[in-house]
Amino acid sequence: MKAVHRAAAVLVASFIVVHLGVHLTALGGSSMHLAALHSVQWVYRNTLGELLLILAIVTQIATGARRLQFAETRGWAKAQAVSGVYLIFFLVVHTGAALYTHHIYGLETNFYWAAGSLHYAPIKYGFAIYYVSAIIAVFAHWAAALHFRWPDAPGAVVKALPIAGAALAVAIVLAFWGAFYHVEIPGAVAEYYRVIFGGFGIDPHS
Repeated sequence: MKAVHRAAAVLVASFIVVHLGVHLTALGGSSMHLAALHSVQWVYRNTLGELLLILAIVTQIATGARRLQFAETRGWAKAQAVSGVYLIFFLVVHTGAALYTHHIYGLETNFYWAAGSLHYAPIKYGFAIYYVSAIIAVFAHWAAALHFRWPDAPGAVVKALPIAGAALAVAIVLAFWGAFYHVEIPGAVAEYYRVIFGGFGIDPHS
């Protein structure tokens, strides 16, 4: 079980690193992000690549859920368990939302899809917490794995990972939020959020 979990983790972690790297380019503007996204999507936006990624994510979720332990955990063991629970939640919700949006709704899951979730009140506040927590959870999970797999790793480095994750998360969310430049949500994306989240009082056309 542990070996399968780690094997799936390599593929999922590789995707996450690339994904976060692409999201960081949003600091330079929407055009830069769209270009960066286009440069990597060919890897997983084909049938084989997408299936392998989904299989790795499902495997990671299933094996991770079976390995969760909360009894008498403390320190990094507790951090690993708590971050693992949040990552399972996030991977299920985010992967499902991305697949639904792209394959069923027919909308590109690009810069504007992400920015839309951080554009309309009141959902933008919840999505900001949702995204920031996910990135911190990733780095906390990696820090815990580093702590247990390489006990001789400098403690300062391990402890710095979640802090770095928090800083990265805030920077990315602020970029999509429109804190550094004006973000104009296209009509098709605005309509998507009206349809999906209209129950929260969102009306992009008002």
